[in-house]
Amino acid sequence: MISDLVKFGQLTQISYMLVGPLGTGKTTYAEAFLAEGIEQGFPAIFVTTDVSPRVIRNDMSRHGWAIEAQEAAEQFVFIDGYSERMGAPKSGSARSLAKVDDISELGIVLSEVLEDVVVARIVIDSLSTLILHSNPATMPRAVQRLSGRVTQSSHSIMYILEDGVHDEKTYATFSYLADAVLRFRINDAEPVAKHQVRMERMRGTETSHEWHDFVIAR
Repeated sequence: MISDLVKFGQLTQISYMLVGPLGTGKTTYAEAFLAEGIEQGFPAIFVTTDVSPRVIRNDMSRHGWAIEAQEAAEQFVFIDGYSERMGAPKSGSARSLAKVDDISELGIVLSEVLEDVVVARIVIDSLSTLILHSNPATMPRAVQRLSGRVTQSSHSIMYILEDGVHDEKTYATFSYLADAVLRFRINDAEPVAKHQVRMERMRGTETSHEWHDFVIAR
């Protein structure tokens, strides 16, 4: 995980940006980030905009990360920005996010969920969807404020940014706003293609910049 990609430095109260093409393992990595946190006693919050919580729940279960007990104990909370927008049935105890074109609503719902939570790990999948539905002029500042509130309250937040969707200025802007940027790729130069990840930068921390094979084992 992240501790393998840095040489020293703070790994909590951080905003992470995961960047890479579709299918390179960003969502799975984010799920692993939450699953690892749960094992260490950190509550998890998953903001999903592109699929229903049911899909994420099933995907995590497939990798051996069953979360039903944590959901029942409110140690794993979904904020669902997909179902109502798509006219799909709401998923169980998930908190509903009616709009993805107003990040302030997400901030309000997230603040309510975090009110009684200590040192949580948060995933937003995906920031790309929020950007595409929001005002491009105000979105960077809104994300910066959201990240600041979250990390100043001792939480960590991980955003997923899809490569090939935005222009270079957008990638540069949102990568700059994050404390750490992880890049994902599929290396098909070998006989068997490998998912790989590297830490492009991390504020206040020395990183290796080496590509690491990204393997999820059950």
